[in-house]
Amino acid sequence: MKTAFIRVGRYGLKITLAALGLGAVLYLLLFTSLGNSVFKPLIEKNLTTVFNTPIRIDTFALTHNALTIQFHDTVGNSVNVQGQFSLITLNLHALYHAKIVQNGGLNTFGLPLKTSGSLNGGYGLMRVQGSVNLFNGDILYHLKLNHLRLCDLHVFIKNIDYQSLMKWLEYPHQSSTVLTGEMDLHGINRRDVQGNVTLRTHTQNFSPSELVDDNSSFDFLSLFTDDQGKIQPFHLNLTLNASVDELGILEQFAMLPLRGSANLNTTIQGDQERLVLDAKSNLARSSSHARVHWKRLRPSYIYVDMKHADAAALFWLFSLPSPIEGEVNLNAESTITKTTINLSLSRGLTHPDILKRQYRLTQPQTRFSTNISAQATPKMIHYQALFKSDLARTQINNTTTHEGMLHDLLKAIP
Repeated sequence: MKTAFIRVGRYGLKITLAALGLGAVLYLLLFTSLGNSVFKPLIEKNLTTVFNTPIRIDTFALTHNALTIQFHDTVGNSVNVQGQFSLITLNLHALYHAKIVQNGGLNTFGLPLKTSGSLNGGYGLMRVQGSVNLFNGDILYHLKLNHLRLCDLHVFIKNIDYQSLMKWLEYPHQSSTVLTGEMDLHGINRRDVQGNVTLRTHTQNFSPSELVDDNSSFDFLSLFTDDQGKIQPFHLNLTLNASVDELGILEQFAMLPLRGSANLNTTIQGDQERLVLDAKSNLARSSSHARVHWKRLRPSYIYVDMKHADAAALFWLFSLPSPIEGEVNLNAESTITKTTINLSLSRGLTHPDILKRQYRLTQPQTRFSTNISAQATPKMIHYQALFKSDLARTQINNTTTHEGMLHDLLKAIP
């Protein structure tokens, strides 16, 4: 029995010594200058893969309780990380500074920027927060990474210079506009994205610019497909609230000379099978509601309902002097293959000077009302219209072109 205990004791001692020896070797490999020099090329290779550009490490020092790493790309952009490292939890608590001012390399967006912040956590969960000055404004960001994949994103923007942003996008633009807002998104890594976005603009002055067609078309489908064009499963539940005090700043994106202001409250919900956008707005002083359905990311249904819009504000929306006053109501519904539109204008009043100058129509000031409805298919459009004024009454019920309907309507007005 005594011999057995001695053997067990010796066996335990060997295990202990082996564990201590292994620990010593690991310590030498990980936390000494010799170990750091061994791992340096491996870390360089990994960083090169992550950033998709050649990376060279200037300084790398890892001990059981601290980490320092400084690296740069081939064009001179650099990143420095320094902080505490826990051997027990494998967590990092560090500060970082990045100087990304040269085009190329780490700077994939072509924007000169300097950012700094903190890293807290480990491979399973890492929190990143920091700030950056961009387009003469400030951006604060909070990121959450799960296994180095972005899962949550919280961004604040304040006083971003819109003209500088448009210059970077290579669109002509002239305005003193600043953007302020917030974006809070969750579940990005799971493709189950929930959150909200708010955006406000403040424009002191605006001058229209020449509209530039960049000959590129935005494909909504490409947002949700892989490199082979296959739709990847997803789920969205997003809210967008925007307040734009000068719609003209959107002229290059709408390819229209917009003016006026509007608030927009939008939700987009659904998945790759069925996606629904629901929006409400006070465009042209109206109470408007729009809904768009996508089936397999292709438009399948569109609904628009605009109530109590101001006619003059509608013309001004497209930078046009208004030849009329009145209240406009519009209802439209489309299943893509068939579209129905109903338009009415009540308490109408014409402006003879604008009609003559802009449209070469001579008539006295006229009070009127009108109702126009249309049913459209890929092969034809059928119009019904009723125009009543203190000078004339005209009724149209015809299958014709849009231009033909307007010609018949205008011809009947004295």
